[in-house]
Amino acid sequence: MSNTVIDAEAVRERDDELYVLDIRPTYSYEEAHIPGSHSLPIYDQLKGENFIGLDVSAAELPDDKEIAVVCFSGSTAAVAAERLRELGFDAKAMRGGITNWDASTTGTAATA
Repeated sequence: MSNTVIDAEAVRERDDELYVLDIRPTYSYEEAHIPGSHSLPIYDQLKGENFIGLDVSAAELPDDKEIAVVCFSGSTAAVAAERLRELGFDAKAMRGGITNWDASTTGTAATA
């Protein structure tokens, strides 16, 4: 496995060690999210390659934990994780996004 991605199963197994950062829009996070994850709704900004929201919020992220970034399918999370690595964080994108979480961990996605 690449050192820039993490599987949903590993996120579930290591939930105490990871800071799970969900970058999807607020309404999507409220519909379903990984238990214990933190919402930072910057998905639309990142789709336009605008890093301002992420750069400003980075000061609030833990620098002593690995960060698993979650989006819808994983591609935008990869962009966010790459930017976080450039800022000095240990960040990985969750492979397959929240869709993969639902598929691999039936019944564990929280709902509003």
